[in-house]
Amino acid sequence: MIFQFLKDNPPALEKFRQRISWDDLNHNLIEKQIAICVEEDLGGNSLGKPSLASDITTNYSEITAKGSAYLTAREPMILCGISLIPHILKVFGTEDITFTSKYKDGDSVAENESIGALTGPLNEILSTERSILNYLQRLSGVATSTLHFKKKIDDYGVGLLDTRKTTPGLRFLEKYATACGGGFNHRFGLHDRILIKDNHLAAMQATHGVVLENFLLSVVEKNTPNYLIEVEIDEIEQLEPVISAGVDAVLLDNFSPSLIERAIMINNNRVVIEASGGITESSITDYAKAKPHFISTGAPVHSSRWIDIGLDWN
Repeated sequence: MIFQFLKDNPPALEKFRQRISWDDLNHNLIEKQIAICVEEDLGGNSLGKPSLASDITTNYSEITAKGSAYLTAREPMILCGISLIPHILKVFGTEDITFTSKYKDGDSVAENESIGALTGPLNEILSTERSILNYLQRLSGVATSTLHFKKKIDDYGVGLLDTRKTTPGLRFLEKYATACGGGFNHRFGLHDRILIKDNHLAAMQATHGVVLENFLLSVVEKNTPNYLIEVEIDEIEQLEPVISAGVDAVLLDNFSPSLIERAIMINNNRVVIEASGGITESSITDYAKAKPHFISTGAPVHSSRWIDIGLDWN
């Protein structure tokens, strides 16, 4: 085994094993996003029309009764979005509805299982139905897809990282869904980690050798808040100068599995190694066999399928 003589784990390894929790999220920001859903369904400003603040179909039907409706899993899933429902009811102004569930985000739900019950005025349930389902189906799809990817690399001790390739306005929720599915969260934006990509190096004309190392040394010296520093490379010759500069991690962009193995031997566990670039569910196992510390891919988010969830009436 070639990995038996590698040194101990890189110092920054555990800092890459982060998963966002529901309590970590900015709930006020989430409610602002939900307010857009209210405008989409009950307003008209998005079409340049006066805001109506009304579900005209339900109102004209004169539905006044109370009752219950049940969210039902039409297929197996990893659930995500259940924590959003009280916030959706609040922002829609439908707090006369009560929601109960035995599940929490991240739970596995079997086909035909009841996820939870909405009880209250039927007209209010009808007004919130689509937004509740949209969030649940989208986020549960990401969580379920993430688990599928994770299972393909678990046996190789490789962690799965997400990316910033997210739906505009939904990044934190989709990253939360990634965590619910068992993945780790990469940086959340441009504000929380230094990731020097090929375009940064090209802009500084510091792509190789001593020039590359000196540029990175200057970045390391300026890093007074002690952010994690990661550098993307696309050639194996860039690896040693980058490691020598004292960064925390190296992202191997579009490296083949065999080239990743070579990079790992050169690195000898001095820094965290992340493999990325066009990695799909069908190819991820081949990359995991090369044993990088992490594989990052946006596919569990941008290529995930909405989970089939229904709202069934009592």
